[in-house]
This record gives sequence, C-alpha cells and structure tokens, in this order.
Amino acid sequence: QFAQACADAGITFVGPTVENLNTFSDKTSARNAAIAAGVPVVPGSDALKSEDEVNAFVDEIGLPVIIKAAMGGGGKGMRVVRERKDLIPFFESASSEALAAFGDGS
Repeated sequence: QFAQACADAGITFVGPTVENLNTFSDKTSARNAAIAAGVPVVPGSDALKSEDEVNAFVDEIGLPVIIKAAMGGGGKGMRVVRERKDLIPFFESASSEALAAFGDGS
C-alpha cells in the first residue's frame, strides 16, 4: 500500500514496482508467477477454501502435505500433515492463525 500511495502522489518509490509487490504479496500469486516463468515448483495448489477442497487435494497428491496460508510469513499459518486424521484440524488451525495474524485466513 505504501508503494502504491507513493506512485499515486507522484513520489518515486525506491524498491520493487507496485506490480511486483502485488504479485509476490501472497504465496498463491507468487507461485503462479513462477509457473508462468517456467520455474520448477513442487506439487501444490491454489488457495483451498473448504474441507472438501482440502480432502480432494490430499486424495490426489497423498500425504504428507504442508498447509500454508497464502498471506504472511515466518511460519505462521503453516502445518505439516502426516496423518489423515490431522488434515482438517490442521487446516482449520492454520486458517484461524493466519486470519488472526494477517487478517486473511486463506
């Protein structure tokens, strides 16, 4: 938001462009940019929003998986799921933690 405010005010922001900041501000858009650029990435998904989507993804990929919130960093909203019984509780706790820390539970 700061870089955009600078651009809107005609002030030169020294750093990444507003477009770059927006592209890499969350894991999903950053992953999509890497794929579009031909960068190899590990198997993953766009943001999963429901228990059904999470279950379908794990049915396809298998375990273990890492659940990571799209926003934030520092390991917040990240859970390693090794057993199916942990999948939904870990999904819910990762989402809740991301919402509390970053205002976005996706």
